[in-house]
Amino acid sequence: MTREIIQTKSKEFLQKMYGDANFEFNFSVGWIEWFKARHGIKSYRRFGKSGSIVMENIEDALPQIRAKLENFDDIYNMDEIDLFYSL
Repeated sequence: MTREIIQTKSKEFLQKMYGDANFEFNFSVGWIEWFKARHGIKSYRRFGKSGSIVMENIEDALPQIRAKLENFDDIYNMDEIDLFYSL
C-alpha cells in the first residue's frame, strides 16, 4: 500500500465523515508513516526477475506445483546455494 493510496483514502474518509466543512487537515508524510507503523502496513518493491512476474499466473499454477512436489522428501531453496557452498 503506497502513501498516495493512504492519503487519497484518508481524504475521502474525512470528506465522508465531515462533509464540506472545509477542513484544512493535511495528511503529511509524517502522519502517513505513523499511520502505517501503527497499523502494520508495509510496502515492498520487487527487484530483478521477481518484478516481472504476474502474480495471478502463479496463484493459478501453485496447486499443480504443490501436487508435484508432494512426491519429494527433501526440497531446498536454490537461491541460497552460494551461502551453503561457502560454508
